[in-house]
Amino acid sequence: MKKILLLAALLAAAFTARAQVDLDKEFFSLPDSITTSYLDSVDIKIAPPNNYWLVGAYGGASLQMGFFNPARNTTMQWAGPVVGFSIMRHFTMFGLFPNMGLEFGGQLNYEGYQFKTNPETGARATESGAYKVVMKVPEAYLLSHFHIDIGEYFKIMAKVGLYGGYRMSIERTLDPDYETYDVYKEHQYSFQDYDRRLSYGLQGGLGLGVMISPFEFHVNAQVKWGWESFWRPDYASPYYYRYAYPLDGVVSFGIYYQLSPRHGHTRGQLKKLARKMVEEESQHHE
Repeated sequence: MKKILLLAALLAAAFTARAQVDLDKEFFSLPDSITTSYLDSVDIKIAPPNNYWLVGAYGGASLQMGFFNPARNTTMQWAGPVVGFSIMRHFTMFGLFPNMGLEFGGQLNYEGYQFKTNPETGARATESGAYKVVMKVPEAYLLSHFHIDIGEYFKIMAKVGLYGGYRMSIERTLDPDYETYDVYKEHQYSFQDYDRRLSYGLQGGLGLGVMISPFEFHVNAQVKWGWESFWRPDYASPYYYRYAYPLDGVVSFGIYYQLSPRHGHTRGQLKKLARKMVEEESQHHE
């Protein structure tokens, strides 16, 4: 039995050594026919990256709700039009991720809230005598952009980043119970000293693009979560803090122009590009 095991071990060692030699010859040696002159004559072609610029404008409408702490009985409201522009740069991050990008832009947006009647009590909350408030807010934003091409003409987009803005004007719809109060009527179209004017926070969204070079048509849905309260939390009471933050959405349609050539990265497009490169190489050697 020991002789059989010893013989098997010797055969296995010999086979492993032979395989290692063949592996070394295959992967770690070069044929003698390759010379420096041959290497200099090799024409290496690199597929163009998916790097290009876009510039465009868009329009849409804003949907506001607001986030309150303590909670309030609110309803959604629409405002508009929202108009804006953006500049996009698609690029390959770290030479590895070809679907990334950055988007910088500005827009005229809206913030606000509307209280609704409590069905159980019949009461409706107010703030500064108003049950409905709409503010006009110019904003600038910087977003990280991710996109996936679907076929030759479509792409899906996702984006997230930060925004900053300034609450430029305000319109309050007074509750009928407070319409006769001068202290509220005086500020129906102006800010109180306890109102906060700056606005900033997180912005993100999803979109669908139709690409007919050199134009692109985008439909986007974005959500904005503000980090600055509408008013000073302790203005009504130094012992009872109340917070109210923007929570808005925007649906928009935009038209964009490609400032540089676009190159897709779908499987079909890569096959088409590879076939074209082979054909050009064959014609070059004829």
